Amino acid sequence: MMKWDIPSLEAWDKLGTKDKKMMMENVFSKYRMCKVMKFAVRETKITAQYEARAHGATNRVGDPTAAVAVYNIDKTNECLAFCTLIETIVAELEPDEQLLIRERYMKAAKVTDMKVYSFVYDPPITAVAYGQIRKRAFEKLVYAFQYVFPPQGTIQQLIN
Repeated sequence: MMKWDIPSLEAWDKLGTKDKKMMMENVFSKYRMCKVMKFAVRETKITAQYEARAHGATNRVGDPTAAVAVYNIDKTNECLAFCTLIETIVAELEPDEQLLIRERYMKAAKVTDMKVYSFVYDPPITAVAYGQIRKRAFEKLVYAFQYVFPPQGTIQQLIN
């Protein structure tokens, strides 16, 4: 599972509006990168690289081709799982919140708030109403992200 620094609900309430927006934009920029762009595929070296091994085992057998193939598949599956997870969480929001999140944060990076509340909503809504819808959507997303991306300490406490 991907690691993500999602604050606790108490810390979320203490954050400013710009910090909350920046945190959500980071999550959705990762989503857009996984959805649209493909990661850099690793490739194996064709020729062996000879190294002088003064101290250490020289009898190790490795399979760099398999390691690279496993890495590439794992990374692809991780991106697909992340995109599916984010889309599922957004699908659980109210219709007006879904529209806002999909149009503003999930489609493209260059879309502005003004473009969404003036041209996407039919009829257009005010900036204040847009801000209220965004605030509700962000709060619901943070609640969902708390379960999906648990804090680092929680897993270690459950294991011990």
